Amino acid sequence: MSRFLSLFALGLIFVPPIQAFAFDELQDCATCPLMVKVGGGSFPRAGNINDTAVTVNVDHDFALSRCEVTVGEFAEFANATGLQSKGCQLFRTTGDIDYPEGGWNDPGFRQRDTRPVVCVSWDDANAYTEWLSDQTGQSYRLPSESEWEFAARAGAGHESKWYVRGNLKTGEAKCATCFGSDVMGREDELTSANVGGKFRNPFGLTDMLGNVSEWTLDCGDGELADSPVDGSARLGESCGKRITKGGAFHSDWAGLSRFRVSRVEGQGRNDLGFRVLRELDASGNDPAFEHYASSGFESACR
Repeated sequence: MSRFLSLFALGLIFVPPIQAFAFDELQDCATCPLMVKVGGGSFPRAGNINDTAVTVNVDHDFALSRCEVTVGEFAEFANATGLQSKGCQLFRTTGDIDYPEGGWNDPGFRQRDTRPVVCVSWDDANAYTEWLSDQTGQSYRLPSESEWEFAARAGAGHESKWYVRGNLKTGEAKCATCFGSDVMGREDELTSANVGGKFRNPFGLTDMLGNVSEWTLDCGDGELADSPVDGSARLGESCGKRITKGGAFHSDWAGLSRFRVSRVEGQGRNDLGFRVLRELDASGNDPAFEHYASSGFESACR
């Protein structure tokens, strides 16, 4: 018997217990995203770390997809509707470039069904939620910026630990800049990763920070101070731009949960995807929910 095993058998090596979590999940169809129930609550919102925070009250329960919508899930919609969507902006370490022939199935790097779909415009993402609603008889949409940030924080009032790098000791997040290196100017390819490859946050969600940025429902032509404080989205008759959240595979520490970027809603990018929200009734209950115990880490999202 090795020295390690001998010490382990004698109880002289401490192995910390795996922390257990419990989540309520549902899936409306075999190819639908797996959804996790998020109970309402509040969080302090501030545009900059030194700004005075404003309390945002998300006064309703909702279900949010555990992972970013995958290539395989989006393909079901694209094939069923005959979606023709071309043109994508590609992130490159030497600067962004336009790729007129690119699209959700050709984002400038090799894709798999288990990776987050990218090179989708806000219009494409919104069309997917409308199609999903028609297919299931439920009300799906993109999350508001406030709903997204509340879910990303997962009860953390202070966000210093909620950044793209995560906790390096436990591997809670992975990114190109985890050790402080600057990705700009590098020649090696940077790509997304399979969804669900990181630990869940306390609400049961993965990849809220990192992997790819995500579209939200909010118009992107105003200041954060003008946004609602009741969890709803800031909308207008014609937005033109929409707020994106979450940082991506090339992001550094700036990809905090409060970090926001305004993007042209008709332009897809190969570092930008989305996840979906399913509305719940006022009680927050749904017989489709199943109570699920978890260690906080599963590599699959269905």
